[in-house]
Amino acid sequence: MLRALIFFWIALVSFAALAEDSSVPEPEGMVLLTVGGLVGKSNRGPVDKKRDSALVKLKADFKHGFAFDRDMLLALPQGEVTAATPELGDEAVFKGPLLKDVMVSIEAAKVKIRFVASDGYSGYLLPEDIDASDYILALEADGKPLGLGGQGPLWLMNTRKVGETVGEDNRGSHVWALVYMHVGD
Repeated sequence: MLRALIFFWIALVSFAALAEDSSVPEPEGMVLLTVGGLVGKSNRGPVDKKRDSALVKLKADFKHGFAFDRDMLLALPQGEVTAATPELGDEAVFKGPLLKDVMVSIEAAKVKIRFVASDGYSGYLLPEDIDASDYILALEADGKPLGLGGQGPLWLMNTRKVGETVGEDNRGSHVWALVYMHVGD
């Protein structure tokens, strides 16, 4: 009888572990965004110096992270931002997942977040910046996907309030060609 109870307990614990692991989605398509640092949910391990050479070049360093493909980002609640940018010239409607929801989906800590573009340019936001604004990770402008080599794959955007500007230290910057986010210092 004791053996049967032990076997049942082992099976129950194993099933619970499998069920927990299956709740974290894995990217099936090309990864557009990697988030490292203080994330509660992860679907990838630490930076691998060989496999993750682009992340290494961007000085990304984390023990576990979360990788998003396009479909995973589209599955999150979407927001819209209408803005005129120097890069595109005219006013455009940008669409993509709400940054708040991206952070909640991976159980990210509410701390400083650094946003890094494919060329190494970076900016950051504090929790109060995110809570007080409509930041999105834009996947498209005027219904067209943001492509690599342009402002894509992602563009951190918000509707700037009157008088709102980017800090000299790039706080609040609309980082385009966004590929990596680091939660925490």
